Order: sequence, then C-alpha cells, then structure tokens
Amino acid sequence: MSYGTKFTKSRKKNRLFIRVFSGVFTTIGLFLFAISIYIGVESRTFKQNAEPAEAVITSIQGRNSESLGIPFVEYTINGKTYGSALNVVTSSMRPGGKIIVYYRKDNPQEVRYLEENGWVIAVLVFMGVVFVGIGTAFRAVDKAYRRKVQRLLATGKVVDAEITDISEDTEKSMNGRHPIIISCRFVAPDGRIHLFRSASFWYESYEINPKKKVRVYMDRNNPSDYYVDVDSVVG
Repeated sequence: MSYGTKFTKSRKKNRLFIRVFSGVFTTIGLFLFAISIYIGVESRTFKQNAEPAEAVITSIQGRNSESLGIPFVEYTINGKTYGSALNVVTSSMRPGGKIIVYYRKDNPQEVRYLEENGWVIAVLVFMGVVFVGIGTAFRAVDKAYRRKVQRLLATGKVVDAEITDISEDTEKSMNGRHPIIISCRFVAPDGRIHLFRSASFWYESYEINPKKKVRVYMDRNNPSDYYVDVDSVVG
C-alpha cells in the first residue's frame, strides 16, 4: 500500500480540510497585508496634499465599554472655524484635548487624524504575518506527517492491534462533522502492552468494524513512532 497513491475518502476529505483551513488563514493574512498597504499609500497621498492644524476635541459620541466612540473636533483655518468627525479614535482622546489634524488644502472641511496610522499599519502587518504563518505552518505540519507515514509504510514493523475506543476529534470540524480517532492496543510476544492513538480520519464511526484488528506500522527502533492505518478496519 502506498500512502502517496491510495487516496481514500478519508484522505480526500483531510486534504480538503487542510486546504480550506490553511487557505482561510492565508487569505485573511494577505487581506490584512493589502489593507495595511492601502492605508499607508492612501494616507501618504492625502498628507502630501494636506496641511496640519491644531484641533480641539469637542466631544466623543458613542463611547462605552464596547466602543471608543467617534471623536468630533473643531479647528480654525484662516480665521474660519470648522467642525468635523475624525476617521480615527484612540483611548487617550478626551473632550477638550488638543491634537494635530491634517486638512486638504483645497477643501478644509476634509480632515483626518494621521498620527496613529503607523500603529494601525504595524498591527495589521503583524496580524497578517501571524495568519499567513498559521496557514503555512499547518501545510508544513501536514507535509511532514505525510512523509512520516510514507517512511513507516515502507520500513515500519506491522502489527495488528485491538480497537479499544472510537471517538470524535472535536478540535476539527467541517460541514458540522468531526473526524474520528481510533485508540488501540497491541500485546507484544514478550508481554509488553503498546497503546496507540490514530490521527484524525474522516470516517463515520459506523464505517469502522470494531471486530477487526487495525494495522499499525511501528518504527523498528522507536515504538513510540507509529502510524495507525484506520483504512484497514473500514467496512
């Protein structure tokens, strides 16, 4: 049997799960990168056509335990006072406080607070790295596992183990379903008892024949390194 060529229903679903899981995280990470780039470019473009002005925070509307609210400011340009809501709010903003805002030269009523954009971009980039890293790591772990299985199928010692438990892996879910995990035991000729636990397989519990013994491929030099071939007890 070749792990690389025998694609069972379970393995196809596992590949799909990995693609979806890693794909979602990678996509979110790339989206956060894109947002950070957009904010950086758009803010720089705005600042190139803007002038700074000192503004007074007149009020912060909607601030509560769940939201920092929306700050409103007043600023004076060439003797004329303007009022506007800001695009950014921070926890340090308080009514009566003074901040530096930037207004468009050709439209003083269009104003922005740009001082926090650097932090916003840094946070977005950091989160992007985290999400892309999780997606990449998940694929890397899967590839390492498949290489391990190929090695054990080719060189491992084969034993037949008795099924002791069939349970759901609640840490994984797809379309409202969980894969299963099989626990089993093997008593060696010298009386030693080996306990094994399979990886997640996308089978229903009723598809497993508990009366069959499940094949386990053990590393000949390290019995703790093994592969439980759940496919061998399907049907």
